Amino acid sequence: MKALHTFCSLFLMTALAVGSALSQPKVSVDKSAIDLGVTYNGQVRKARILVRNSGKETLKILSVQTSCGCTAVKQPKSELKPGESDAVEIEFNSTGFRGKVTKHINIQTNDPSTPNTSVALVTDVVDELMPISNSSVVWLGSLPVGKEVEHKVGLKNVSGKVISLKGYTSSSPSVTMGFEKKAVMPADTVFITIKVKSNKVDYVNEQVMLQTDSDKQTNVPVRVTFIGTKAD
Repeated sequence: MKALHTFCSLFLMTALAVGSALSQPKVSVDKSAIDLGVTYNGQVRKARILVRNSGKETLKILSVQTSCGCTAVKQPKSELKPGESDAVEIEFNSTGFRGKVTKHINIQTNDPSTPNTSVALVTDVVDELMPISNSSVVWLGSLPVGKEVEHKVGLKNVSGKVISLKGYTSSSPSVTMGFEKKAVMPADTVFITIKVKSNKVDYVNEQVMLQTDSDKQTNVPVRVTFIGTKAD
């Protein structure tokens, strides 16, 4: 009789535990990884993750965070009813990256069995106009306020086609760009001249975008960094 009582108690506890588990919120995503394929340096790529509550209680989305400032997300609804879903909109800015890149989108919820869900964002960042130094970042070191300097950057056309240069945009009027020719033949190298004038005592991080007629790499980014110092 005692054994039967113990068995019944265990059975009841198991049933309650199963029932409790079934009534909990349950997060599910439509993909565990997003492969963007080839991305051209300077492109902003978009993607989305569909988040669904496949449980029986309200799913609370506590936060959606990324592993890098280059990846931005539009937050979904903070609560999803059972069976309800919403999208996490993603933007990846490839500027400055090269080669295989993996970033993560981390979704934190009140799902007791899976409180943290991670989705990988994968892409291969390439150039049509590749810096011969293998870096699109120009470091000028210390630069006294009021001083103007020039720096040349070589870009090799690895696209296999003629690329025409149309102009440029700059994040600051103190950083300008000039180039020696407008048409760059396949396997040829063009040198662009970046002029920088220091106008404040601070760490400076600016960017110029070389504009092309290519439908793949429309903008070729070059980042310019230096430390503005007091003039002697």
